Amino acid sequence: MQKKAVNVLRMVICAMLAAIYVVLGLFDIDIGAFRFSVAGLPVVIAAIAFGPVEAVLIGGLGEFINQMMGRFGLTITTPLWLLPAMVRGLVLGVALLPLKKRWGLEKLLKTQRVAWVFVLGCVAGMVTSTLSTLAWYADAIIFGYLTEETRILIFGAYGSRIVIGLITAVALSLVAVPVTLALKRAGLVKNYRAVNSEEKTMNVNEALEYIHSVCWKGSIPGLSRTQKLLELMGNPEKKLKFIHIAGTNGKGSTAAMTASILQQAGYRTGLYTSPFIYRFHERMQVNGEQISDEDLVAVTQWVRPFAESMAEKPTEFELVCCIAFEYFRRKQCDIVVLEVGMGGALDATNVIDVPEVAVITNIGLDHTEVLGNTLEAIAETKAGIFKEGGDAVVYRGTPSVEAVFEKICADKHISLKKADFDGIVLHSHSLEGQVFDCRDRKNLALPLLGEHQLKNAAVVLCIIDTLKEKGWHISEENIRDGLRLTQWPGRFDIVGRDPLFIIDGGHNPQCFDALIQNIRDYLPGKKIIALTGVLADKDYGDMYRPILPYVSRFVCITPPNPRKLEAAQLAEFLRRAGAEAESRDTIEAGVARAVELAGQDGVVLCFGSLYTIGATRDALMALN
Repeated sequence: MQKKAVNVLRMVICAMLAAIYVVLGLFDIDIGAFRFSVAGLPVVIAAIAFGPVEAVLIGGLGEFINQMMGRFGLTITTPLWLLPAMVRGLVLGVALLPLKKRWGLEKLLKTQRVAWVFVLGCVAGMVTSTLSTLAWYADAIIFGYLTEETRILIFGAYGSRIVIGLITAVALSLVAVPVTLALKRAGLVKNYRAVNSEEKTMNVNEALEYIHSVCWKGSIPGLSRTQKLLELMGNPEKKLKFIHIAGTNGKGSTAAMTASILQQAGYRTGLYTSPFIYRFHERMQVNGEQISDEDLVAVTQWVRPFAESMAEKPTEFELVCCIAFEYFRRKQCDIVVLEVGMGGALDATNVIDVPEVAVITNIGLDHTEVLGNTLEAIAETKAGIFKEGGDAVVYRGTPSVEAVFEKICADKHISLKKADFDGIVLHSHSLEGQVFDCRDRKNLALPLLGEHQLKNAAVVLCIIDTLKEKGWHISEENIRDGLRLTQWPGRFDIVGRDPLFIIDGGHNPQCFDALIQNIRDYLPGKKIIALTGVLADKDYGDMYRPILPYVSRFVCITPPNPRKLEAAQLAEFLRRAGAEAESRDTIEAGVARAVELAGQDGVVLCFGSLYTIGATRDALMALN
């Protein structure tokens, strides 16, 4: 179906180019034996954008119509007059095929390699001028007007025709290159080569295997790779509007609530988050729908040749960002809620222009080896997403952290808003959700649990108010419905009832603080069996010690990640810290053991690493 649509589009474009050829032919200038013509422009465009077949057809059809219309004061004389335009397209189209296959059309047209287009255009121009002379000579013989004077005129003009042909070829190429690039950026020719080439179409498993085959660990920080790849792709991110969200904790929840409200307001809303909880497709959503297998394959296969043409290959996260930008562009999103991966200033998502709102959620000590070992240093790194003249919203923090934000915003002339936590009033909460006030907004319902989620919601309301000030149309009803319908799995998320089985993505000390508060609020007096695993580069000593008094027994598992801490090592650490702990070799065995220990009245609480959540849920479903 996709190939058929691309073929129809190609035929329409070729018909338009042939029509343009005819129109441009009306402006030929004849001075004696010399002719200046720009009618060949559509032929050059077709040769560059598509290939020799299309270029030959456009040249032949356009020239035939021109001559039938009496371009030279008479109708067509001999078919030889059609050859110059057709051969121009043939020579240029055939010569460019291996170059496009090697570098790709975008890279050919936007680097120093574009010189090849001009060189080959000149060769085609010389051939065209020679054929024009021969066609004129043959026409004179066939129709009996060849005299010695005509012969001298024809061949005397040959040298001048070559010069004029070369000049015209360069001029046509100078115009054709940017026009072709514009057509590609508009999406009118970009799929042609991929659909009609001999490349094997990926399936979704091959697309994911390709994405995950890129190793991010140890990569050099910086935006240059992402910027280069996006440039090769035609900069899809510049066709989108963004809400950019950084922070240590609460980024995903804040993004999910914001996207839900915008969707309720009728905007086609993209949502980009990381990492995924259950399946990769969660990372890119439009109006709550995850990217389909077909779209993921199509975009990945289209991006791949650009990525592989780069001298310095993109990292996995950079590649995924670029795939997401192109996907959101294809889906014609009105706005994209874009979550930072890590950091801010040098995060791959920070290639975007000034967003509608730049947001920073709760700041904590995490990834200190990269971001800095103080809250102030981390805040400064996160604030790298603030751009000159934009709007910023931040989660209230310590005075020193807020001072960092204030200084950066003052220096960059940024309008800064701080979320108001003093206006939060909790009315009720249960395992089904919370009802609260936030300043003038009363009785708001939120399915996400925990006091920290109310603070995240206050940040979201500040974001929405900023958007409304900028002209976005969002009603109070949209806000209420958006909060009430927010879905964000893996955050104190009930996935089983017999026994009560809760999954939480807590994976740093700040997350554990929120988790402990939720245990106090929602699970008082319950026997809690902790199913847990952690990455070795986390500060797991500070993470686990505060939660020890609330857990009856730990069942340790190993996260499926190269940075994993082995389950036996974690269990040994917990035993030394005074806890009862055991380990299991697989997540499936860990789930079964935790459920057994909890019994009917206990609670299984899974936490420690986002990377265990998907396998844990799958194992629980299989067990039931």
